[in-house]
Amino acid sequence: MRVLICAGRHYSNGRLCRQVLQAFQRLHEVRVVIHGGSQFLGAQIEDWARETGADIVRYPPNWQMHGKHAERLRNAFMLADSRADIVLALPGGDDTEELLAQARARGIRCLSVDDP
Repeated sequence: MRVLICAGRHYSNGRLCRQVLQAFQRLHEVRVVIHGGSQFLGAQIEDWARETGADIVRYPPNWQMHGKHAERLRNAFMLADSRADIVLALPGGDDTEELLAQARARGIRCLSVDDP
């Protein structure tokens, strides 16, 4: 499966992120991990993908070109371009919620995970 994992810009619970990916991997083979290049979770996500043999696709926001709209525009492009089978969403804000709404509108399955 092609799994897009997202969270809020400042979300940093790497342990929960790994637990979510591991739990999902037990149910479905994750072949591609897609993420937005978070400075807090990006390395954790990519380490997990390498450990499990999944390919990695990273979509960092272009802050210089788009300024404060960079994440929102990146999310829309990432969703359209990545061909994700499912979106796994960790806690986030309005941009994360907008990404989930766009994914659902496209018929992409979504799973939201709350921080315990």
